[in-house]
Amino acid sequence: MHVKSILLAAVASGVIFYGLGRFGQGGELPPAPKPGTPSAFTLDQPMAEGAEIKPELAQAPPPANLPAGQRQAQPAPPVDESALRYFASQGDTRRFEAELARLRALYPQWKPPTDLNTPIPAGDPELERMWKLFAEGKLSEVRAAIAGRSTKETGWSPPADLVQQLDQAEAAQRLVNASNARQWEQVIRIGTETPALLTCANVDALWRVAEAFVQTERRDRARDAYSYILANCEKAEERLGTMQKALSTLQDEQVNALMALERQNEFASIRDELARRRIGRAAEDPKLTVSADDLRRLEVLANAATTPDDPILLGFYALHHGEPVKASDWFRMALARNGGAKAAEGAVLAFAANGRYQEAEALGSQWLEAGPANRKAYLDALTALLTQEPPPRLEAVVLERIVKTVSADRYALGAAALGWYAYNSGQTVPAEHWFETALAWDREHEPAAFGLALARQRLRDVAGLRAIVAEWRGRSQRIADILDPRRRHLSAREAPPRETGIRPATPEPVAVERMPRAQAPEASPRPPTAARRLTTEPAPVDNYLPAERPPALREAARPVRGGSCGSSGSGAAALARGWCLLNLKRPASAMQAFEVAMRTGNSQVVADAAAGKAYAALQQGLTNEATAAATSAALPPARRRELSALLLSERFYAQYDAKNFNAALLTLEERAKYAPETTDLMLMRGWSYFNARRYEDARRVFRALYKVNRSSQALSGLTAIDDATQRNRY
Repeated sequence: MHVKSILLAAVASGVIFYGLGRFGQGGELPPAPKPGTPSAFTLDQPMAEGAEIKPELAQAPPPANLPAGQRQAQPAPPVDESALRYFASQGDTRRFEAELARLRALYPQWKPPTDLNTPIPAGDPELERMWKLFAEGKLSEVRAAIAGRSTKETGWSPPADLVQQLDQAEAAQRLVNASNARQWEQVIRIGTETPALLTCANVDALWRVAEAFVQTERRDRARDAYSYILANCEKAEERLGTMQKALSTLQDEQVNALMALERQNEFASIRDELARRRIGRAAEDPKLTVSADDLRRLEVLANAATTPDDPILLGFYALHHGEPVKASDWFRMALARNGGAKAAEGAVLAFAANGRYQEAEALGSQWLEAGPANRKAYLDALTALLTQEPPPRLEAVVLERIVKTVSADRYALGAAALGWYAYNSGQTVPAEHWFETALAWDREHEPAAFGLALARQRLRDVAGLRAIVAEWRGRSQRIADILDPRRRHLSAREAPPRETGIRPATPEPVAVERMPRAQAPEASPRPPTAARRLTTEPAPVDNYLPAERPPALREAARPVRGGSCGSSGSGAAALARGWCLLNLKRPASAMQAFEVAMRTGNSQVVADAAAGKAYAALQQGLTNEATAAATSAALPPARRRELSALLLSERFYAQYDAKNFNAALLTLEERAKYAPETTDLMLMRGWSYFNARRYEDARRVFRALYKVNRSSQALSGLTAIDDATQRNRY
């Protein structure tokens, strides 16, 4: 349909327009507006509490000097239709409707022309140009044209309609600019000075004024503005938009008051959002509850939709209000709808709350890198998994990823959980290591200290047990009781605090597969994302010790009967104790012994202790500490080369895990100066070339490895290269 035909239809339909009245006090209507000014929302007169909101028609008053009886007979005042006709001729529907509404409000007796196709009477092309500039939004040019003509033609003045609209347009522009600049008081000032802006013809200005009230902590005045729109304005989209803005800025009771202005269930979606808001607050605060109606409403919406948001909201509400089974169902629905990290976080928490710890760990491991909340949910799940009684049977791959995460985060609670898992599985030496590690990360973690004391008691390490009891005697009664003959039998069965969730016991040994320290990636058509695999047990200490230790230390470094490593009386004794503790896979305690040796020994002892501290740090994954130790003393050339090779290996793995493949390859080149490349490192070199898209270099490495030992990992690499190059070909 032609634009002009649409405009004519709008006129013929007689669209009802309410002039926008002031809010009165005590429910009374305010006085009539000033001449020439449409009724509008006022900023200087807040609505009285409980006042009735009514529309008011603005109209031009009769001449004041006529008797009352003659006023009705007076002819209608002339109406300037030039703007209306111009907007119609240009097909500017928005401005046409606004001008039509303004004229109806000002002149209630006026009838719009029935034929807008009639050309505008000619005779003033310059004025036509001004209207054209105004319609194009070139306000400054309109001002210049008016000024120029006023100077040129003495006695000429622009039409009052043009001046009025120009003033309002400029004020509207200033209001928008102030709003965009968050100059809220300026927004309110402009609205106060230009009340004609605050009408249904310019709802955006009303919204911006309402926002200014909210930002200046005057929410009651914002409510007044929204109420004004709902009481007077007709466009459905603007009314709904008003409620949406009110919902995001006002309190529930204020929004509920606005809902009373609803027409024919137009705000059903707002009621849905109110239910979501109440349930959302209760989902975060278990002390809050919601009505059954709210829950039913949201459940209906969740089942009818295909998006994950509502199921996630209901899931967290159920989780925090004692219904983990129902929560699991909602989170499954959300995951099926691609709910992402938030749905996964909730599902992990719900599975754990249901005691389905292995499912929680398996799902949580897939979302570890999605964000802190997902990582925390996974750490909580693995801690609960490891501290079950009796300890569950876990596959090697599960233990690997648990250890990798616990180590990466230096998560003391997780290390203690691994300690209890090993202890209750009959693996006392790894248990001791993990308790020591937990204490190295958090010196105040009492459950780890208690576990360490029990582990040393079981290993008959009398000196180590006395040391931990002496340290904690004044802070933990149960640790002190271990050496008390009257209570010794009780302490061994005393449960650690709730945070571990498990009590030490001596069950039948649980078979736990021993995993290799480090492997190349499993055969797979895709390259690995992580370079190494970690284990529940510390790597064999010999992997980190020099090939030749000083002969004098060979015997001293061996533990005596019962697993004791002696004391640290002198620098040499502390050095020997450090090597001994490394042999017993206790790197955290070994580091402490080496530090004593470095403080009290001679230059040779200091050098040996620095090397030992570096090896102990590497065994715990503390690369920075290892580097600092290796550079703190003058080491023999052979030992320096060995340590340099180990440190560069650690740097390579870190760079690979960070997907900095080019830097990783450079590190391997540097490492080659100190030691030959192992098979594992050669395999990782191949994958580094692959990830850097250096396919021919990767092919050369994988072919060499396959030729030597028929490696399945090398074959996997060759397959991945073929797939990649084939894809790239097309």
